[in-house]
Amino acid sequence: MKQLIFDADNTLFDFDCAEEKALVKTLTHFEMSIPQGLIEFYRNMNVKLWQQFDEKSITIAQLKQQRTEKLFKFVGQSTDPSKFSLRYLDELAGCQDLLPGVEQTLQVLSKHCEMAIITNGLSRVQKPRFASSSIQHHFGALVISEELGVAKPDPEIFAHTCEIMGWSDPAKVLMVGDNYRCDIQGAADFGLQTCWFNIRNHTHDFSDHDHEIHHFDELLKVVTL
Repeated sequence: MKQLIFDADNTLFDFDCAEEKALVKTLTHFEMSIPQGLIEFYRNMNVKLWQQFDEKSITIAQLKQQRTEKLFKFVGQSTDPSKFSLRYLDELAGCQDLLPGVEQTLQVLSKHCEMAIITNGLSRVQKPRFASSSIQHHFGALVISEELGVAKPDPEIFAHTCEIMGWSDPAKVLMVGDNYRCDIQGAADFGLQTCWFNIRNHTHDFSDHDHEIHHFDELLKVVTL
């Protein structure tokens, strides 16, 4: 059996779509305005905060707090930040949109591969979303950094996943993800094979990955079944 590890957001799940839906629904619930440029502002701000978290310069609690504060400032309105944050996370958890080709490709791979997911996302979002998704039965493990206490690219999270899956040779495991630093360089440093899902078609001179795809179904050309 082939051995595969996947990232979740913007690798399997359409996080951009989920983020927009959840944000609009949450603002509407609290009767707050939706100003022009909201989604672009929020997405850029959120990416920067997650980068700081990946670099261990802020904690997950600080990420949540700063994200809400910056959003309220942009909107020009505020409400109870804790209630807003929880509502937003629950709205995200309800968005199970998959990226094109994911469901069909996993159906093919599952006949020949053992598969796991590692996500740096939040447990309140990832666990219920994964449990309700149409692909959950394909995976032997869902490893969430918040629960483990370490996040990609830390080698411990890759080691933990291989251990619970019973995989003894990292060199036989392929990591598939869209975040170059966390998914690809982190996995490569641990000794995994890597496939970068260059979902945004970035021009680059990166060389740490073994394979590169731009559409999820191209993975079938990478994994020899």
